[in-house]
Amino acid sequence: MRDNHSLDAVLGTLSATTTSEVPADFMDGVWQRAGQLGEIADRRRRTALFVGLFVVGLGAGAGTSGWPGGYGTSSASFGESLILGEQLSPSALLHVEQ
Repeated sequence: MRDNHSLDAVLGTLSATTTSEVPADFMDGVWQRAGQLGEIADRRRRTALFVGLFVVGLGAGAGTSGWPGGYGTSSASFGESLILGEQLSPSALLHVEQ
């Protein structure tokens, strides 16, 4: 019973207010916030695409460059050639025979 009286009081104050109390630039603020939320969503989408492309590129590079996880190489020969720098020489990178 007590809640009904407080509810009636709140509804009475709401009905007494007029709609002219809403600021004139209220809708401008709403559209500005909607634009900000759209920019945030676009930024997240671009970041996710960049991270995805980076991971795919890194995986493709690891698979083709002769890293230990790549195809056709053994980890022992990779470690020795990496120390000697054979795979990082310009002729090896350009696939030029010496």
